[in-house]
Amino acid sequence: MRGDYQQLVDEISAALGAPATLEDRDFGLIAFGAHEGDDDEVMDPVRTRSILQRRSSAAVRAWFEAFGIARAKTALRIPPDPAAGVFRGRICLPVRHRGIVHGYVWLLDDGHLTDLALGGRGAPPDPRIAQAMETAARIGALLADEARAGSELGDLLRELLISEPAGRPGAAAALRDALRDTLRFTPGVPLALVAVLPWDAADTDVAPLPSLPGLLAAC
Repeated sequence: MRGDYQQLVDEISAALGAPATLEDRDFGLIAFGAHEGDDDEVMDPVRTRSILQRRSSAAVRAWFEAFGIARAKTALRIPPDPAAGVFRGRICLPVRHRGIVHGYVWLLDDGHLTDLALGGRGAPPDPRIAQAMETAARIGALLADEARAGSELGDLLRELLISEPAGRPGAAAALRDALRDTLRFTPGVPLALVAVLPWDAADTDVAPLPSLPGLLAAC
């Protein structure tokens, strides 16, 4: 789905003429659009860290959430704040599906987006903002599907791990079908499952070696 997200983000960037970034609701980076020019202020520190680290910090998240982005249902302008590393204003497009926020599209604002989004100088909002919000809704549907698929895969994997021997073939077949349908997994390709378990740091000489069905190795 990552290619689908990138295509939709590029659509928004092209429609509004501004670099766009897509983050999930936990501020994890999903996709971003390229920007033109050599102006360092376009890549302000907050956007740079988000791209390089693939996630915004907790402080940045709290700063943006203070503007009510989690409650917003349409485009919302965030003013610049150089002290916070936000050299350029932002237009935030909430990414929702069936009323639930799944992420945010961020657009760097050089001033022209303010008029588009908010109907500056008494003008009505530009229809391109409505078009961008429609694209954001398509992104929201994809994110909702991905979250639902991940939850279902987790349930199927758990069922496989805890099944009695007689029930494992059926559980494996159900998981195989789900992987093929949701992740375009190719049947017949081997998979390896790595389970990371808590280890009591006070006992550094003895690692936990659980007895799991089908366990091949532990270290």
